[in-house]
Amino acid sequence: MMDQYINLVDISISVPTVPYDLSLKELKALFRELGFYKYLIVLKEGIPIGIVYRNQVERISREHLIAGDLTHLCCRLRNTSVAKESLAGIFDVLPLEKEPVIVTDRKGTYLGILTYDTVLHYVTHHKEYILPVVHRLHTGIGKGEYFIVFGLKNTEEFKLKLGSEKLESLQKILLEDIRDIFSGEISGVPERGEVWIVSHKAPTEDQVKELFKEFHREYSLLFGEIERVHIYGYCLSLSDLKNQEELFNIKENLKKRALKVDGSVFISYGLRPTLVVHDPSKVGLISNIKSRILRDFKVIVEKLRISPKDTWEYVLYDLFEEFPYFELFYVMSSKGLQITNNIVNPKIDYFVAQGKKGTDRSDRSYFRKAMEEGSFISDVYLSKATDDFCITVSERFSYEGKIYVLAGDINFKQIHKLVKELS
Repeated sequence: MMDQYINLVDISISVPTVPYDLSLKELKALFRELGFYKYLIVLKEGIPIGIVYRNQVERISREHLIAGDLTHLCCRLRNTSVAKESLAGIFDVLPLEKEPVIVTDRKGTYLGILTYDTVLHYVTHHKEYILPVVHRLHTGIGKGEYFIVFGLKNTEEFKLKLGSEKLESLQKILLEDIRDIFSGEISGVPERGEVWIVSHKAPTEDQVKELFKEFHREYSLLFGEIERVHIYGYCLSLSDLKNQEELFNIKENLKKRALKVDGSVFISYGLRPTLVVHDPSKVGLISNIKSRILRDFKVIVEKLRISPKDTWEYVLYDLFEEFPYFELFYVMSSKGLQITNNIVNPKIDYFVAQGKKGTDRSDRSYFRKAMEEGSFISDVYLSKATDDFCITVSERFSYEGKIYVLAGDINFKQIHKLVKELS
C-alpha cells in the first residue's frame, strides 16, 4: 500500500545551509565556492527560516550585514506522504512557481526544498500523459539525449502595453517555429513560458540562427518595432549528468547567463560553451509582406466588386484557390452588419465558427478603420471564429452606389508559412 504514496522529502533537493549570523564576506566566499547554487538556506538556532539569494548577495557592499539581514522568508512544510495520483495537487496548494518551499521534520529540522521543476518531474513520472517531454527528460539522465530550452525575454513592457493575449500569441509563434526546425520530443511549458525539447540530436548553429531569423521576421510583421522581445535558449547533454539536482543547477545557471546577454542568445553547454547571438535591429524589416497582403486583398475586392452581389459568396469561395493563406471571408454593410455568412477555406483542418448574416460588427476596429481609411490590417488577436490567433484585413468598396466592407482573416500559422514563402 505504501508504494502508492511518496514522501515529500524524497522529491526534495538538498541545498546547503548557512548560519543566520554568517558575515556578508563569508557568504560571498561560500557562494563562489559552491558554484551553481543560486540560493542557500538560512538556519537560525538550527531551524530553517528562509532563503538567501546569490544575486542579492553579489549586489550588496555593506560588509557589516549578515546572512540573516538578507534572508527572504518563505513557506515551510512538514514532511508528509502524498498519494502518487495526487502529486499534481501540490501545485494548487504551494507557491512553487514563485519560490521554493522548505521541507522540515516534525521538530522543524531542515530536510530539503521543493522546487517547481523537481515536483513537475515527479508528477510527470507518474502521469506520463501530462507532459511527455518531461517524462523523457526525467528518464533520460545519463543517456545519449540532449535537453534544449527556448523562451522569451524582455516581455514585461510588451505584456504591459499589448496585453497577455498578445504575449501568448508570441509564445505560440515561437513554438510553431521550433517545431518546424528541430526534431525530438517538443512541448510548450506554459507555466514557465518556455518550450522544452528532448532530442537525440544536438541543435546546430545553423538551426539556431534560422529560428532567430524566422521568429524576428514574424515579430516585425505582427508587431513592428514595438517593445522588442528576444529569444533565450540553451542546450546541455543529459549523458553528462548524474542526477536531477545537477540538471536543475546547470539549467538555472544557463538561463541566468542567457538573460544577461543583449539580443537573442543561445548557449551550448559543454567543456567549451558556445554562444549564438542575434541582433534583430540589424535585420531588415519585412513591411513588404504587409504590402503584399494588402495588394492581394485589393485583387480580391476588385473581383468581388465586378461580380453580381448574389454570387459574392461563391466568388469568395473560389478565391481560396488563388489566395490559400486566408482562412475565411465575409462582407459587411456600411452599418457594420454582416451581409454574408462566413465563407471558410475548405482546406483548413481546424474548427471555424459559422458567423452568419445579420451579425453586428460595427464596433470592430477592422470595420471602423476600413470605413475611415479605406483599408486596414490588424494586429494579432484571438479570433472568436477559430479560438486561435489571427490578423484581419479589411477594405471598403462601393457597389451600385452603396458602401460595403470586405474582411478576411489569416490564421497565425498561415502567416508563419507566408513569411517563409515571401521572405
